Order: sequence, then structure tokens, then C-alpha cells
Amino acid sequence: MYEPYKILLVDDEEEVRTSIIKKIEWEKVGFTVIGDAENGLDALEKVEIYEPDVVLTDIRMPYMDGLALADQIRKIRPSMKIIIFSGYDDFDYAKQAISLNISEYILKPVNAKELVEILKRVRKNLDDEIERLRGEKALKESYYKNLSILRENFLGNLVKGKVRGEEIASYMEEYDLPLLKGNYWVVIKLNMRKGVTELNGLQGDGLLTVSIRNLIDEKLANWGSFATFQRPSGLCGIVAMRSEKSLSGLMSVLEDVCRESKRILKQPLTIGIGTVVNRLEEMEVSYSGAREAVEYSKLAGDVIYINDVEPVREAIMRLDEKAEAVLNYSLRFGDEEAIISCVESIAQKMKTGAVSHSGIQAYVIGILNAVLRVVQKYELDEALIFGEFADYNGVISGVTTADALFQWLENICFSISACLAKERVGSTRALIREAKRYIAENYANTELSLETLCGHLHMSTAYFSTVFKREVGESYTSYLTGVRLEKAAELLKDTDYKTYMIAAKVGYDEPNYFSYVFKKRYGVSPNKFRGK
Repeated sequence: MYEPYKILLVDDEEEVRTSIIKKIEWEKVGFTVIGDAENGLDALEKVEIYEPDVVLTDIRMPYMDGLALADQIRKIRPSMKIIIFSGYDDFDYAKQAISLNISEYILKPVNAKELVEILKRVRKNLDDEIERLRGEKALKESYYKNLSILRENFLGNLVKGKVRGEEIASYMEEYDLPLLKGNYWVVIKLNMRKGVTELNGLQGDGLLTVSIRNLIDEKLANWGSFATFQRPSGLCGIVAMRSEKSLSGLMSVLEDVCRESKRILKQPLTIGIGTVVNRLEEMEVSYSGAREAVEYSKLAGDVIYINDVEPVREAIMRLDEKAEAVLNYSLRFGDEEAIISCVESIAQKMKTGAVSHSGIQAYVIGILNAVLRVVQKYELDEALIFGEFADYNGVISGVTTADALFQWLENICFSISACLAKERVGSTRALIREAKRYIAENYANTELSLETLCGHLHMSTAYFSTVFKREVGESYTSYLTGVRLEKAAELLKDTDYKTYMIAAKVGYDEPNYFSYVFKKRYGVSPNKFRGK
């Protein structure tokens, strides 16, 4: 048996929750109760905080019933197991439970023996999922079965821009790829962050990669048309979408992939998402964006959409495409060692062979242009690129040897790298300030949601949620609740408004739920709070 699975118990009756918790010897059936909740809204918040493997919930509850809770869980945690129990033997409930992919359905009053049998089945299902992903024999069979050199080469060439547009459709049909079904396409790239070296006998990056590939194939199979393939730099995929709005749903699926990889395989992942394109001939653009997105893992979480972290790029004048790419990477992500290595490589070219004076100048101009593009793109002080020189002409005429080039480029690279790091911090703070300002101005709107706020900020909900929680120390929902309740407390002290009026003024259309949330935060009802 694997380590105990986490279970969250949800019922509006405290006696029922307490009774169920006491009836079951949880450890013996492979579970541990990580918390309980008295309604669906409370449970949904705890699902985000504790990430249980299983939710055991009643149907009939105030504010948000069990089926509505299950529907919301399916949107944010598709793999979570849900057990529904109810005192109403109603076929309509059972039908809805089936449509929501409920793991089990049990009638109240809950019989301990029957519940134990259900928990055993759910545990076996969870165990089987782990076995399916970890089983070395199955992984080997899947690895060789899915290995198609021609298919992999085609997809690799497609994202590198090496397939002629008129040939794409015929290749898609020949290799039975479902990507022609979409109107928009996007490339994703997976990066395995530092994890465990051995996993219950599963050794070697090859089999671990296959396991992760099986996981993402399984998740995306229920979402839409896609194709995964292996590149020398890691596992990639192309996803076809009906509309650009599908991106939010795709990101939710990929977030689930990252969670499942960490939970089951003990392997942390970063998934980069490139720019959405409307022509398969433009896959190279999306692939380039996905490669850059994964490099932001230390800043933005597990699933990173390139447009969230990078402005739309302009065309860049290149002296040497590979060298400039390394230079740009070093400026944005490199440490001191990486920057020095990059500068040494660029300067070393001036030592190879006989180089004319005009050739040296052309080379320096190319480097100057590349650096200037970075400075302009991120709106940095252009004086950074001069170093000891007064102007551009001074750089061109003064940098005539490899040693001089190394010294000049090293100094400005360190300066630019430091400025970019400072700029990222400033941009994040500006984002949080704008989010808080928007919440402060719109908290009274009962329709205010994470999607509404992110629409105003022009970014994805996944990226914003990660950054907001990291910077503020609490989730968006928790912060919004705090703002609303603080304003409610002010109104209770300073006005004679009825409780239901105050509830409406701070964004709650259900007075009873407002009272419930207020008491949960302050320990007393709104009326008693006013009477203090």
C-alpha cells in the first residue's frame, strides 16, 4: 500500500461529520482526514489549500450544494476523486453524479461497513493509477509501441519551420495526426525540474519521460486534439484549439498534469506554452515562445504562458542567430558564471583567424545592435551600453581587440542583468497594486470573479493566481473576502443599514451566506458585532 491518501469531508451538519470521522479507522483503509467543511464554498477553498486526493461530500448543503461543488472541482482539479452521499434516494441526483464523473454514490445514514468498502475501491483505483504510471513493464511496452521515428521527425521539423506549408496537411494524414481539426494551434514544452533519482525501481530518464508522456496524453485525450513528441531538449506537444479562448481550459489541464506528476511520480514539472498561432506554418513562432516560457519557472510557477511573462517580441536584427540567442538568454536568466561564459564565447571569435578592421567593426556593431535591442525592449537606460565610452561611435572605434570586447561586454551584461532583475520585481509590484486597486473599486460587484479581474489585467488566471498568492501571501478569493468583510465591519460600526443592505453593498447577494462568512472571520454574527 502507498502512503495514505488525503480526504476532505464535507457536510453542513457537524454531528454527521464528527460521526463519520469517528466511525472509520482511516489509516487501516489507507486514508487520512486532512480537514472538514460545512458547505461547498468552504470546501472549495480548502480544496485549493490542502489539495486532497478524495472529497467525500453531502449533496444537500447551503450556499453551494455537493453537485455544484463537484462541478467546480472538476474544473480546477479534474483528477480528484469525489464520493457523494445523500439522504435522498433521487434518480436525478444519481444522473447528475454520473455526468460529473463521481467516483461513488452512497445513501444516508452512512453505514460504516459500506463506506469502508467504498473507500477500499477508491483506494484501489488510486493505487492502480500509480501502478499504471509507474509500472516499468507497461512503460517499456508503451515506449516502444509509440516510438515512431518518422512521426517524431515530422513534428520536430514542423516546430522548427522546416516543413513546407503545402506539405503539412498530407503529412498530418499520413501519420494519423488529429491536428487539422483546430482553428488555432499552440506548442507546449515540458521541463523536468530537479526531482528524485529513483522511483520504486523505475530508473533512468527515458522511462520517466515515457511515464510523464503517458500522463499528459491521458489528460489531453479528454480535452481536445493534440500530438506529443520528443525533442533533444525535452518532451513537447502541439495542441489544436477551436478558439483562442480555449487556452484557459488547456492551462487548467496542464496544471493538473503538473500536480499529478508531483503527486504520483514525485517529479516536479514546468510546462511552457508558446504564442497561439492561427496557421500551422507558424509553429516555429509558438515553439520559440514555449522554449522561453519554461525558463521562467523560478518566477511564475508550473504552467507558464509566454505572453504572460514576455511582451510581444519585435523582429531582431541578428549578427549570429545562435550567439545572440545565448546572449539574450544570459541577460534574462543567467547567473554570473553563465554571463562570463557567454561573453568569453563572443569575444573568442575575434581571436580566430585574420580579421580586418572593418570586419571587427561590423562584428562590434552587430553585438551593439543586439544589446541595444534588449535595452530598448525592456526600456532600460541606454547609457548602460556605453560603459567607459561616450557614445556609439566610441564603442565601435574603441573596442578593437578580443580583450577590449570582453571587458566592455562583461560590464554592460552585468549591468543589464541587474536592471532586468530589478525591473521584474517592479513589474510584479505594479501588477499587484493594480489588482488591489481594481478589487478596492469593484468589491461591491457580486459578479466580480478571478476571470473578470484577469480580463482587466489581460493575463491568464493561472499566472495571476500564482503571482498573487506568492506576493500577497493569500489567494485571490481569500483577499477579496477580507476586503469585503473589512468594509462590512466599517458599515456595521458607522451606519444604521440593515444587515441585508450591508451584504449587498459589499458584494454578497445572499444575506445568510454573508452572515456565515462574517461570523467565520470575526467570531460573532454581524448583529452582535454591531452591538459591541
